[in-house]
Amino acid sequence: MNPMPGKNVLPLSSREWLDANALTRGLAIWTVVACHVPFAHAYWRPLAAFASAGKLAVSVFLFLSGLMLQVQVNRAGGILPLAPWAKKRFLRIYPVYWAGLAFTLFCAWFFRGKIFDGGTLAANFLGIPVWMGRNIVSCGYAKPFWFISLLLLCYVLFPPLCRVRRKSRLVLVALALSGLAFWRGNVMGAAAYAFPAFFMGMAAADVLQRKGEVVPAARLQTALFPLLLALLALVFKGLRFFQLDARFAVWIDLLGCAGLTLAPWPALCAVAFLQRALARRAPALLRGALWISGLSFAVYCVHEPLLRIVERSSAAGRPWFGLLGYVLATLGAGWLLDVLDRSIRGK
Repeated sequence: MNPMPGKNVLPLSSREWLDANALTRGLAIWTVVACHVPFAHAYWRPLAAFASAGKLAVSVFLFLSGLMLQVQVNRAGGILPLAPWAKKRFLRIYPVYWAGLAFTLFCAWFFRGKIFDGGTLAANFLGIPVWMGRNIVSCGYAKPFWFISLLLLCYVLFPPLCRVRRKSRLVLVALALSGLAFWRGNVMGAAAYAFPAFFMGMAAADVLQRKGEVVPAARLQTALFPLLLALLALVFKGLRFFQLDARFAVWIDLLGCAGLTLAPWPALCAVAFLQRALARRAPALLRGALWISGLSFAVYCVHEPLLRIVERSSAAGRPWFGLLGYVLATLGAGWLLDVLDRSIRGK
């Protein structure tokens, strides 16, 4: 079955849409992992042309976070018990993050001889190095832990904003703040690009609550997804082919931010149709994909130091062997960390 919607495809139910959250989250995280491979060795540098996909992946992850948090509040009649909610968020983020941080610190010291000062360690331990203007702990390939600072910021903002009736206004305010960040240049660009997507997820949850059992315009949104991808490719890669006056740079950044804010919704629709097709035609493949997707956050927290495998194998003339080893090692480390996480949370 073709996963793209056609004339004979049933409407997409809200349950199918929300159930596709796990697979979409997994695809987003593994996209980020793939986008970091070019930083490991010059052999993989040509893949850096596709690195902008990581921006979309981060926006998708934030969108899904806002969506699912707001869905839970809406199902509870707008009630958010703050203490239990905060405890659940803490346990969901920090144990896995701290384990990944400790692993990264060890690898940075053992392989690179890198030692971080006390202020940097404290900021990273709290998960807020971006807030405090501190260096982000990494093994020297990429700096994925910046995302933790953005995610925690969204979590702090969620309780006072989850009862706002017109979430579209939150999206517009977030876009305006991102535009201000682009103009001032004092905020990490990747964070500014992804920030509004969280509130778009909250808005999507409210739309779903109002519309009932069927996701509105799901077929149309899925069909428009490739067009949004083309727009984003033009925004982020177009400057390689034509020159623009520097005064337009902020507006180009804001256009890209708007595209990244809109794209996660149709992306989730597309994955929901794909998941429906896999459930009918390849259930074993779907089960495997969902199992891997369930490891997504743990994989994100441990993958960067493991790029050492790609670096060493590529330098030794065995790049594809190293890539396979990297994928398997990342899966294995993610699984071990996920087991630890589930035992802590009693899952």
